[in-house]
Amino acid sequence: MILYVFLRHKFMTISHPNHPDFDFITDHICKFELDNRDLQMEQFLIAKNSANEILAFGRIRVHKGCDELCSLGVIESERLKGIGHLLCNNLIKNSQQPLYLVCIIPKFFEPLGFKIVNEYPIELKDKVNYCHGELAVPEEYVVMKYFKN
Repeated sequence: MILYVFLRHKFMTISHPNHPDFDFITDHICKFELDNRDLQMEQFLIAKNSANEILAFGRIRVHKGCDELCSLGVIESERLKGIGHLLCNNLIKNSQQPLYLVCIIPKFFEPLGFKIVNEYPIELKDKVNYCHGELAVPEEYVVMKYFKN
């Protein structure tokens, strides 16, 4: 699947990564301190510019009974341009089960249809524990669930 899009007068593609792309993704997941557990190339979508450079990446991690949008990263110079939302909207379309995420920036995800929830599957409780232990940040982690607009 390759989706061709124009965003703010710039041409981009949304697609699944190839092996060199996946190497780039795994490097940047470490650099951005994102969830690096159970990484599988087929879970990811990427946004590339017309020069074939990766601008953003993210994945849907499938759990028993729910999906998780995670490991979302946008290259620093490309942030605040709508690329993250564009990629998220395409990831949401790939989700087949109730969709959750764990984040520290709920305001980013609210316009996409996510709402903070206090009840969620055990897999997300494990994710929150992982985040507090391995990805400690001063901001508060929240669990959000996608509700179709």
